[in-house]
Amino acid sequence: MPLLLCICVAAAGYFGWVQFGAYQQRQLARDFVDIDRERRVALLEIDGCQAQVDMLLSMTDRLLKAGGMLVPLDIGRDIELRLARGIMSAPGRAEMERTKLIRLFRLE
Repeated sequence: MPLLLCICVAAAGYFGWVQFGAYQQRQLARDFVDIDRERRVALLEIDGCQAQVDMLLSMTDRLLKAGGMLVPLDIGRDIELRLARGIMSAPGRAEMERTKLIRLFRLE
């Protein structure tokens, strides 16, 4: 009986240790995502967004066509971040609204 109890306690301890390690890994991954997001925000605030908006506007016809291509991941990620943080230039946002490209992005 005491041997079974020791095995159960050891198994529970090991399971807890593994879960705690997994939790730490998830937390570390979230921290890296947050750090990367803040780094990108700083870069986006510095360089302005007209280049990406212009690139997106050059693809307008293909993007808005039914079943057309998807917004490239890096451009879409940066534009969504700009929209969420309110750092997109007013002319860029107005042009996206005029061409209806704004509907391709989540607005939080």
